[in-house]
Amino acid sequence: MNFSKQIFGQSGEQIAALFFEEKGYRVIERNWRCKTGEIDLVVRRNDEWRFVEVKTRSSDRFGVPEESITPRKRDHFYKSIQWYVLNNKIVSQDIHADVLSIVINDRDFDVRWLPDAS
Repeated sequence: MNFSKQIFGQSGEQIAALFFEEKGYRVIERNWRCKTGEIDLVVRRNDEWRFVEVKTRSSDRFGVPEESITPRKRDHFYKSIQWYVLNNKIVSQDIHADVLSIVINDRDFDVRWLPDAS
């Protein structure tokens, strides 16, 4: 991955973290990795846990960002969530797998939250 793409992706993840913080969530993890994959954000509000896949693009000309989530990526995401929950002994029944779709252009950005969409 080249440097500009990495910075662009980090910008999307920062926007995502701020998005959830504004809604009263606390960011627990960023870019959490395990042997089955990665979770971009883990956020929590009380007993509610949200595991978030962040997809950032510079336009939706070739489709919306969330369309890039392949069945294989979705499978890795779910397995990573299971790994996180088990290893951190989370007993909450309020667990969600979300997608945050972000389109950043020259002047602003558009954020779409797809709860339980992954």
